[in-house]
Amino acid sequence: MAGGRKKNTKIVRYRRPFNIGVVFFGFIAVYLVVCVYMYFTSEHVSGYEVIKGNLAADYHYTGVALRTEQVYTAEKAGYVNYYAAEGEKVSVLSTVYTIDESGRMSELLNESAGDLSLDEEDYSEIRADISSYLGNYSDMDFREVYDFKTNVDSAILDLVNQNLIDQLDSASEDAGTLFTRYNAETAGVVEYYIDGLESATSDNIDPSWFDEENYEWQDLRTASLVSAGDPVYKLVTEEDWQIVFPLDENMENYILDEMEQNQTTAEDGTVTQNTTYIEIRFDKDEETVWPSVTVQYVDGQAYGVLSFVNSMVRYAGERYLDFEILRDETVGLKIPQSAVTEKDFFVIDADYITQSEDNTGFMKKTVSEDGTEAVEFVNCTIYYQDEEYAYVDPEEEDFSTSRKLLESGDLLVKADSADYYQVGQTEKLKGVYNINKGYTIFRIIQVMYENEEYCIVEEGTSYGLSVYDHIVLNADTVSEDQVIY
Repeated sequence: MAGGRKKNTKIVRYRRPFNIGVVFFGFIAVYLVVCVYMYFTSEHVSGYEVIKGNLAADYHYTGVALRTEQVYTAEKAGYVNYYAAEGEKVSVLSTVYTIDESGRMSELLNESAGDLSLDEEDYSEIRADISSYLGNYSDMDFREVYDFKTNVDSAILDLVNQNLIDQLDSASEDAGTLFTRYNAETAGVVEYYIDGLESATSDNIDPSWFDEENYEWQDLRTASLVSAGDPVYKLVTEEDWQIVFPLDENMENYILDEMEQNQTTAEDGTVTQNTTYIEIRFDKDEETVWPSVTVQYVDGQAYGVLSFVNSMVRYAGERYLDFEILRDETVGLKIPQSAVTEKDFFVIDADYITQSEDNTGFMKKTVSEDGTEAVEFVNCTIYYQDEEYAYVDPEEEDFSTSRKLLESGDLLVKADSADYYQVGQTEKLKGVYNINKGYTIFRIIQVMYENEEYCIVEEGTSYGLSVYDHIVLNADTVSEDQVIY
């Protein structure tokens, strides 16, 4: 065994080969972590594609109806029963109500009420009241439920009383001793409510009229027993009537503009205000009418006054009327308000604009190092111009020298004149940041109409926007000439 082979007991450590895949995926993991961190810590710039559209403006208002109304009182005490239906046109020969001093007539009416049946026309009138209520019901004003109940009760009472009185009048020989008839004192439309605004006119507008929370309305038909001198009914005697409502600034300006367009000026300079009409639609029945309109002021608040020559009977039973003023919708480029920002521009007298070959700009006075004065043409971009002024970007530079084309204090020379204009006055103009080229470029906008969320701007303006342009959705998150992508 001594001559046997000796075993090798030396252990060699195994070295794993270098794995390039682990390193590669490690770099990817680090890169992803950095990207996620940058995503959550950096501000994000969202874009918006400009579209053509309009704003569905809400021109709804609530006005107070003013009519020629006369309240009539009972001549003697007793039980009152109404003969004329509310909203009915009556003449001086029409019976409006009866007074029963003894109470005997009321007993007969109650005895006969069980045998009375309403015809289909009566049911149609009640169904119309219910349908009108359901169409205008709002959870925000539960008080309307009680008003509706009172109106339906009164309508049924009117129908019952009219039919019963007709029956008693024809069946009872001594009906004249049961009750006294009272005819309308003049022709008009009968109403059985009072609210203290019967004598109100547009010449004495009171802001308290528009406080619906404190509005007090009394239904005269709920009182079966009256005393002498108590109000029992009223008549609306004229077809002409008005609606008065508070104006917001937007609608005030719209009506004033419409009125100004209807003015005519005579050769002697006399200005005549012609009648101005606007189109409105009542919420109650979707009826569209064209009343004349004027504006009155009370303690600095503007009120619109709509004057009508018809349709009085349709709305005689309501003091507050909801309606919509129908205006032409403004169509243009629709952009969100968050995209709108402002920028300062030099304001320059438009008389100093100079045309040089194919370029438009200004003649600027310069002084060389040796004190020599000269005049050079500056090809500035005029972003916006009206009848008096031109608006120039203060940051616009000459590409060849990187110097600003105009600076505060520069003197501009009017063509063929010795007049000078000193640059310096600035004014802010509204605009948005266009990102079609991958970086932000300020574009001027001319707002035609706006609300809290969107505005409609004019299309086709110089250095403005076009359909399908891409702009920054939130202008506060970027600055001009910022690279986006």
